[in-house]
Amino acid sequence: MAQRLDDDAITTALASLAGWERVANTLVKEVEVDDDAADNLEGAVAKAADELNHHPQVDRSSGVTRFTLWTHSDGGVTDKDVELAARIDQVLSGTVQDPPA
Repeated sequence: MAQRLDDDAITTALASLAGWERVANTLVKEVEVDDDAADNLEGAVAKAADELNHHPQVDRSSGVTRFTLWTHSDGGVTDKDVELAARIDQVLSGTVQDPPA
């Protein structure tokens, strides 16, 4: 089980996660993305999440994809959420590459 982060640890983590914000006991990032590209983005994030065995809540509306992270079993933000947020940022920046076939 992951350790729930206190307020100071969350604030420190957010300093290195551009565009992420704390909303209650979650980390949230909204990304503007064309509807045509949203499926590919969501698939790439799902792959990264599978590797970590930790999954975001993903909500989509016209032109915006919203990622919400928290660890249900711990009732708030944990180091697993911070790690997943960083991986989502890697996906968004294109630095995560598929392994060669």
